[in-house]
Amino acid sequence: MKQLKINVNRVKKHFEELAKINSGRKGYTRCAYSKEEKEAKHWLVDQMNRLDIPVKLDSVQNVISRMGPAKGPAIAFGSHLDTVIEGGLYDGALGVIAGLEMMEILKEQNIQLPVPIELICFTGEEANPLGGTFGSRAMAGLIDYTPEYEKKLNDLGFNWEDILQAKREKSDFLSFLELHIEQGQVLEAHEQSIGIVTSIAGMIRFQVRVIGKASHSGTTPMNMRNDALLKSAGLIQAVHDIAKEYGETIVATVGEFSIFPNMANVVPGEATLLIEVRGSKREQMKEVEEKINEWIHRNLEDTEITPIVEKVPNVMSKSIQDEIEHACIDLGMSYQHMLSGANHDTNSMTHLTETGMIFVPSENGISHHPDEFTSWKEIEDGINVMLQTVYRLSNQYASLPLNQ
Repeated sequence: MKQLKINVNRVKKHFEELAKINSGRKGYTRCAYSKEEKEAKHWLVDQMNRLDIPVKLDSVQNVISRMGPAKGPAIAFGSHLDTVIEGGLYDGALGVIAGLEMMEILKEQNIQLPVPIELICFTGEEANPLGGTFGSRAMAGLIDYTPEYEKKLNDLGFNWEDILQAKREKSDFLSFLELHIEQGQVLEAHEQSIGIVTSIAGMIRFQVRVIGKASHSGTTPMNMRNDALLKSAGLIQAVHDIAKEYGETIVATVGEFSIFPNMANVVPGEATLLIEVRGSKREQMKEVEEKINEWIHRNLEDTEITPIVEKVPNVMSKSIQDEIEHACIDLGMSYQHMLSGANHDTNSMTHLTETGMIFVPSENGISHHPDEFTSWKEIEDGINVMLQTVYRLSNQYASLPLNQ
């Protein structure tokens, strides 16, 4: 089977150009719906126009570029260009720049794949007021209407009609693939070049409000205090201990924490915690959520629990995993199968088509941080595996009755 190789120097140049679209002081900041995210997406549109490849922005500002026949289901791939505040260079951007480079290689070598391909850059993948993976959830029809949500949409320049228009059909796709940095240390620890993702962990996120009684820190004796912060400390430890019982299949985190009135001379009267449970099996995730809730009811009075979001785990296509594995073997790359603990746009796309994910190593497991780093060799290897996988899949799909 034909082996295509990407131009890593061109990939470097694209990263250098994208790095300049940034409001961060130390890292890279292109928050969802910001002028920087919009500018980055227009940079991508300009690249497609330069290559004379059709490109458009849909109703929620996802960038969609297509090569091959204008009609018929496509192999799609992509990621996002928004970042967390002071984030890293590679998270999300790698998948978009990989897709750009793949299209450019095919264009300059005058290779016409037997099926259409699409590069999709999704809007608002990172946590934001409309919820993470916003663009891909809109495309997959996974956003439910509420008046409160419509108001949030309006505040950011969207409306409910935009959500409806962004939805696409299963018949639009043959498959979807995403190349991403691992954001962990598994590949590095095992000295493997490529991670073949088997499933994306689900997530349950809920808020807990612990109510105590605010009082003067100098005049309230220790035995007469109702300290919401102190009460919350036990809950934080319980979240850790409960998740730890499940070994490596579950993680749970108190990722946000605030107290009120948050003053040096006042015993905290309220504490608000955001708890997140992730895992590859929904049943285990629900068990952990239930155990945390039971602990709260047994040990804390005057506590409010508010569900925020639940995303079920999704399994990647076995046939696509096989094709990624064959591509690794063809290119002489070491690899291993692994779970993705982080959520990605691919998770949304599982509701529309078969999906696959390819990971490349993250040095020291660092991500969402200015020190996020993946070497150019690792990036080159990852894009080459992605390109070879798409090439293999295109020839397989061409032989299906659907495309004859």
